[in-house]
Amino acid sequence: MEYQEYEQPSQQWTVEQISDSGERVTHLHPNDCYFAHLSLYYFATRFCQNGMVLDAGSGAGYGSAYLAKHGARFVYGTDLSDKAIAFSQHYFNLPNLEYRAMTLEAITGFSPQTFDCIFSSNTLEHLPNVTRFFRLACGLIKPEGVLVIVVPPITRDVDWEVNIANRYHLNIWTPRQWYHMLSLFFSNIQPYWHGFNKPGVPLDFLNTPEQAVINEMDFIFKPISLDEYYSNPSLGVIFVVSDPISESRLPPKNLQVEFVDNSFTRSPFTPEENLNPPNWQHPFSMFKYLFKRSIDVFHEDGFIEMIQRAHLYVYRKIS
Repeated sequence: MEYQEYEQPSQQWTVEQISDSGERVTHLHPNDCYFAHLSLYYFATRFCQNGMVLDAGSGAGYGSAYLAKHGARFVYGTDLSDKAIAFSQHYFNLPNLEYRAMTLEAITGFSPQTFDCIFSSNTLEHLPNVTRFFRLACGLIKPEGVLVIVVPPITRDVDWEVNIANRYHLNIWTPRQWYHMLSLFFSNIQPYWHGFNKPGVPLDFLNTPEQAVINEMDFIFKPISLDEYYSNPSLGVIFVVSDPISESRLPPKNLQVEFVDNSFTRSPFTPEENLNPPNWQHPFSMFKYLFKRSIDVFHEDGFIEMIQRAHLYVYRKIS
């Protein structure tokens, strides 16, 4: 499926207006990175046939539209960003598709057991409280339904560095951490490996749309064990989850997250920090910002963690 399939309205958006500093992929820039993300929706179509689907964290909307055009009976795309919802509504108008602005920690407007499939790609690492979403998903999925989530693959030193340096990523969690948390809410969890297979063509997430010679079907998905993520790096960590635990057996709503594999969750940036990011070319601005963040980390995670994270953050910004 090419992005040109969608009707292009007369009023156009730009990639910069919707990209959010690189954290949002869009059909306006269909390069290798876009098709890698789109491939996750291609994978999800097998669980969405003739079903009611929730795209939890629909971003720029192209994925929700893909599911709606490839077998889903009806798709609801939800995102916290009003800008993302407006963008999606602007470009994707299908009779079996609707976009709604809401947080995944407070999904409202749906009856219990509404969805055959809840899909969430590269979103849950952004949530301050993931357990609220898992609890809601348990109630919204039909007894025979599935939850499909995709999260960053944090298994190597470089993965830790990249995710810690990304200020939008709050949950710096390994595959084992995600599996541990999911097991508190669901009885059946199957990991999948995500790879690329087009002989003679290297995958380049920084190339231009003109340079892209791949599509969403040039990727591989295969069921694996949890430990295989650590021996064979995957483009993403994918869990296909089913059999929600009954409400009477769910963990308490005030559950304190137990961390494994050095995983951790950090506090969101304040609105002031998001609106006024530090000027990394100005030493005082950088010092002021890092001092405030260091104090926060010290209180939350201790001195050693503060030193390690400050070093990694500065390294990523100046390298």
